[in-house]
Amino acid sequence: MSALALYFLAFIALIAAAVPIAFALGLSTLFVFVLTDQPVQLFTQRLWTGLDKFTLVAIPLFILAGELMGGSGILSRLLGFSRLLVGRFKGSLLQINILVSMFFGGINGSAIADTSAVGAMMIKATKDEYGEAELAASVTAVSSVVGPVIPPSLPMLIYAFAAGNVSIAALFLAGVVPGVLLGLSLMIVTAVLVRKKDYPVSRQRYGFGDILRITGRFMIAAILPLIMVGGVVGGIATPTEAGCIAIVYALSVGFFVTRELSFAQVHRAMKRTVSITAVVMIIIAFGNVSTWWLTIEGVPRGISNFLTDFTSSPVVFMALMLVIYLVIGLFIEQAAAMVMLVPIFAPLAASYGIDPVHFGLVTCLALALGLVTPPVGLCLYIAGGIANVPIHRVFATAMPYLVAMAMILLLVTFVPQIYLWLPRLMGF
Repeated sequence: MSALALYFLAFIALIAAAVPIAFALGLSTLFVFVLTDQPVQLFTQRLWTGLDKFTLVAIPLFILAGELMGGSGILSRLLGFSRLLVGRFKGSLLQINILVSMFFGGINGSAIADTSAVGAMMIKATKDEYGEAELAASVTAVSSVVGPVIPPSLPMLIYAFAAGNVSIAALFLAGVVPGVLLGLSLMIVTAVLVRKKDYPVSRQRYGFGDILRITGRFMIAAILPLIMVGGVVGGIATPTEAGCIAIVYALSVGFFVTRELSFAQVHRAMKRTVSITAVVMIIIAFGNVSTWWLTIEGVPRGISNFLTDFTSSPVVFMALMLVIYLVIGLFIEQAAAMVMLVPIFAPLAASYGIDPVHFGLVTCLALALGLVTPPVGLCLYIAGGIANVPIHRVFATAMPYLVAMAMILLLVTFVPQIYLWLPRLMGF
């Protein structure tokens, strides 16, 4: 049996044994290193090489900025502004949930953090008001996927690193339209689902002074993504520098504006940042050494030859990529899947003449759907746990939303002009 076959068998066996993806990658690669008499020192060298990139410094900075804003009372401001916009609609708490996820995801950049933070605030209130815990959980889970598509986005940072030749600024700009379309599609589905339900409707009215006050409080939060994205897009700062500026802004807001941030909360935010960053960096390190070994074995070349022999059509290629991404996303978490697959498929997409920003958006969005589809479905599990609802009920309730998201994914894949105009307009 070839070393390549043994590698895949070891990887599948480790996954079946519930070993985390990152360690399954690392252990299966180390196994074939030993089996083929490759020096172990080369394995450790490749681990370090995978992390020796300045771009990666931006990841913990973006995470910390989002965590600090989350502890600065920003969520209550986002909630107030969302209530102002859609509070008088039927099922307003569900609509507010979607809007808050869009706003907060644009600040935090992580779907999992979005589910945890927004879910803790919205699920119980929605369950008490409407009596449908599974609907509250499903809306929280699916809407959390929207946030990281709207810049700034951690998956986009990881994709840009893995692809190696993609502008982060262009990816950020390209994510705006698909993110808004996703949010609007979820809101439309919600409006259809609650149309015949006997939900109470808020009659609260806002005076001009209330509107100014709520909007002003919201703008304090909205400035953060403008700093992070605007700095990168405008060429004023690198992603790393934008992350540093965002941290300074988040600390200033938390201590001197909202005055809800304490040193204990800063400490907790830093601990959580270290934990999340460690997970991401382990995935990147082991993914790098695994991809390097697969490249030595000629796997990317073999896949490239197979696909180019199979089809010369970019449309067919993108359809195949959608199938591959959606299947992989069922079993492998988004960041790990990108680190494994993007170095193989991004150059292949370029050979078909596909815009790297277009391919990046499709990759990020297609793999993000895995966060709300079992058996991985991390956001489903988190939302279901908060609502105390079995995962199968949350997933069943989320199906109309997943259909809407799949339709947006098809638009993003096959009609890229609807969002590529923005980075092109800005000169990217």
